[in-house]
Amino acid sequence: MSRNHILKLAAFCSLMAYASTIQAAEIPSFDMKRCVNMGNSLDAPKDISWGQPIDTAHFAMIKNKGFDTVRIPVRWSDYTGQGPKYIIETDFIKNVERIVSSALANDLNVILNVHHFDDLMTDPAGNLRKYVEIWRQIAPYFANYSDSLWFETLNEPHKKLKGDILHATQKAAVLTIRQSNPNRIVILGGENWSGINSLETNIPPMDDNIVYTYHYYDPFDFTHQKAPWLGKDTPMTKRGWGNKQDRAELKSSIEKATNFRTKINRPVFVGEYGAYEGIKNKDRVKYVGAVRAALDSAEIPWCLWSFSNTFSLFNSATQKWDEDMLQALDTKSLPVVDKTIRTRVTTEVTANTAHEAWGNFKAYYAGKTNFTKDTLAGVAVIKPGQEIHPPHKHEEEEFLMVLEGNGTWTIGNKDFPANAGDMIYAESWDLHGLKNTGATPLKFVVFKYNKK
Repeated sequence: MSRNHILKLAAFCSLMAYASTIQAAEIPSFDMKRCVNMGNSLDAPKDISWGQPIDTAHFAMIKNKGFDTVRIPVRWSDYTGQGPKYIIETDFIKNVERIVSSALANDLNVILNVHHFDDLMTDPAGNLRKYVEIWRQIAPYFANYSDSLWFETLNEPHKKLKGDILHATQKAAVLTIRQSNPNRIVILGGENWSGINSLETNIPPMDDNIVYTYHYYDPFDFTHQKAPWLGKDTPMTKRGWGNKQDRAELKSSIEKATNFRTKINRPVFVGEYGAYEGIKNKDRVKYVGAVRAALDSAEIPWCLWSFSNTFSLFNSATQKWDEDMLQALDTKSLPVVDKTIRTRVTTEVTANTAHEAWGNFKAYYAGKTNFTKDTLAGVAVIKPGQEIHPPHKHEEEEFLMVLEGNGTWTIGNKDFPANAGDMIYAESWDLHGLKNTGATPLKFVVFKYNKK
């Protein structure tokens, strides 16, 4: 297929989508400040492990450390059938949904993207239809999710996906998404691996709900030194970070990002940054802290690569955070759920309600009291056959009481009947869960907290 043909195909996709699209009338809040990538899991090649799968129990911990957003990279292209419809495997999209739902239930924004679509980079003409069909399925599948779920059209366009062909691809993706999600935030990244100089290679905003992203791994010979997956391109130099040139490069990148933000009048954020764990940790911490401080000073939100598995912030084997890295990220300075709860009546009407795929949750109280922190009290309703998340562990102690319906408790490796009037107490870090195994909605009270 020629370059002219691909542009015509993208234009056709755009026109078909536009016929069902209304101009975005509502502007969801892009309230991201501090984010972490859940990398090397759903973005790994099919049937190949790049590390530990995403553990949804970690989302509460991520939230408690001051992060407000998680980015979930997904290699959708490995999990489709043949053309022309390229149907996504049901079990795979349901697993993605489970993870997205859990993150949202923990009051995190979620960035969901198309990641590692390698064939699209080397042969845009031969893979554009597949790319559009992937979004034609993802977008309506998640259309009823809250505005805290954002779609990133494509991770790091590179190789042949550039210029007019990239622009056509971006337009086709946005307008396909707009068929079912007219107001959802959509994120665009530019060519050449979405580096800082790529911002100008994006299309202009097609509506008010477009956000732009870039990645910052400069200087590459520092952040990726001895990274084995790069093969012959692996930087073998042994160097630290922080000389005059390094700091000038960082300053210049901030100026470019803020200038683009002013010009385009849309939010701009860093979707990935970090340094490979093979580097001395003190050098990694120095770099991450300096970049974070520069971004914060310019009010540019950022998303660290990555939570675990690679460039890691958290060790899944030991279940421990890299405390030096956390300090460099200055997460404690970000207000988390820390509002002081005072004596008052909260009604069912005034409770904060979140509607999710599994049901809904009404948060009556969230914050701290005289003797507790990370306190949450509310009422959840789970649809038949659903659960908020699989059995999980977290730092908070928790009480749950069933008000209506029937289900199954999980404590450790054992299951127990959960009937109206029953209550469970879960100590800190004890595995527990609740699933609606009945035929009617299951309603229960949640009360969890940490002690100060």
